[in-house]
Amino acid sequence: MRATKKRTITMVTAVMMLLILLSPITAGGKQEEAAKPAPIEEVTDPMAAYDPAITVTTYFEIEPPLAEFFSKERIMNNIFQKKYLEELGINLEYAWFAAQSDEDSVQKKNIAIASADIPDIMMVNKEQLALLSRSDLINKNMGAYFEKYASDHLKEWMYQEGTSAMDSATFNGEIIAIPSTDSSIDTSSFLWIRNDWLKKLGLAVPETMDELYDVMVAFRDDDPDGNGKDDTLGLILHKDILTQRGMSDAGDGLGLFNGFGAYPRAWVKGSNGNLVYGSVQPQIKDALSFMNKLYDQGLIEEDFAVKDLMKVSELSASGRAGIQYGAMWNAMWPLQSTIDNNPEADWTPVAIPSATGAPGKPQIKLNIPYYYVVSSKAEHPEALIKLLNFFVEKFAYIPVDEYAQYLVTDTGIPSFALHDTMFKTYNALKNLEAYWHVSDAFDKGDTSALNAEELNYYNSIVSYLEGDLGMAGSVKTFGEGGAFTTMDYYYANDLFEMDQFFGAPTDTMKKRLQIIKDKEIEYFTKVIIGVASIDTFGSFVQELNTLGLDKITEEVNAWYSNR
Repeated sequence: MRATKKRTITMVTAVMMLLILLSPITAGGKQEEAAKPAPIEEVTDPMAAYDPAITVTTYFEIEPPLAEFFSKERIMNNIFQKKYLEELGINLEYAWFAAQSDEDSVQKKNIAIASADIPDIMMVNKEQLALLSRSDLINKNMGAYFEKYASDHLKEWMYQEGTSAMDSATFNGEIIAIPSTDSSIDTSSFLWIRNDWLKKLGLAVPETMDELYDVMVAFRDDDPDGNGKDDTLGLILHKDILTQRGMSDAGDGLGLFNGFGAYPRAWVKGSNGNLVYGSVQPQIKDALSFMNKLYDQGLIEEDFAVKDLMKVSELSASGRAGIQYGAMWNAMWPLQSTIDNNPEADWTPVAIPSATGAPGKPQIKLNIPYYYVVSSKAEHPEALIKLLNFFVEKFAYIPVDEYAQYLVTDTGIPSFALHDTMFKTYNALKNLEAYWHVSDAFDKGDTSALNAEELNYYNSIVSYLEGDLGMAGSVKTFGEGGAFTTMDYYYANDLFEMDQFFGAPTDTMKKRLQIIKDKEIEYFTKVIIGVASIDTFGSFVQELNTLGLDKITEEVNAWYSNR
């Protein structure tokens, strides 16, 4: 039954550890006196326009899906660019353009920081924020500007997971940046399974690891696709079983580990109250032993360790596999391809099976991809807050017909909902709330309470029910029985295991963590394919400690005790 009462997520709330103060970063290594922040004036309308208009410098990162369609002309004629000037009196000038997640963009930001020549507003990662916290390059009074200028909706969104988002932007007791928030619960894992195969073989949805194993064997041996060939698999798995982003992907192994109470690459509370690194806890051994069993019995592809995400996604399209762990969005991709090739295919997302006797608890992490910082020389620090106010209001609180002008409609360009803008943030429960609202609309037969995005999901489900199989992904995400039905179950029962560390990378992390991660995935893979024995786990842990894990653990707990 769908939970109708919203609950408050119990999330970690912490403040950043005090860092050793460094000399301000300036060109040529000379120390300059920081520009004094502009006075914070009283404001009655958080959306009030500047008159006359002001110019704010920033830069533009192009999201990867749209990179091939990028042109400066398209950005300068973007609906947001026009509306910022028309409705806010803000003219944006871009110091550079670069692809998001591209080394070029990281380099440009690092050079700007090192040369003490940053634009008025810049979007930085956590490590860059930590560096800037020790300089006079940025305005460190952003908490006060936020309190004065943020709209009620922006404040509601920023604190929907408690104070953890703002805490992560707090250094030496001051909020020095504004987080670009996203949903932490949306980083959790699900088990995606072919329900049509279960029905054909007379099997129930697996709730335990033993039951999951039995279903895998049946999917391999009992010809669930009915083609008379020995060509089906037990489990889709790709080489990066722990994922690069530390959140659920498609065909990864996080959900399987979580089913054993194991939380690789997450910092969890140990028995003594301190934080411990999940990858070296005893539960990992149980998960790896199980995966080795699957591999030995041919339930995982023999060459999975050399296949990336894109390669294993072909297994979904081919119809050879019926089980994978993954994210809430997997119905959109890659699983929609199965339905495209076989209209009878029915991928269903369910809660991760458990080996512990208790419900499985998927791991999640504080989901803040970036932070917005404002130059200490900027004349209008509050402009950042107004730009974020604008996105929040246009994204969720305007009439459907007005929202339509923000959608991508250019011929040949895929629709990714809104035109792109650098200034955006999302409320943590946006997608779960969309599921609640869409479900209520179907229950009541009334769509008047839906915002534009929710109405789009509603209409997509209606289209599917009327025969458009291309909309199956929407049904399996936001429809009853879809991913957010299971997400609602996780949420209602407080089944998320939150990564307890969300501070800036520690000194030893910056030097040694990638080496540790590389050794980690190497060892895990060797155990799974049987090259290494699980009996060597203790030696593996010792090796990681020698590589710096013990020192990192010490630094993480120093942060944790001062949160």
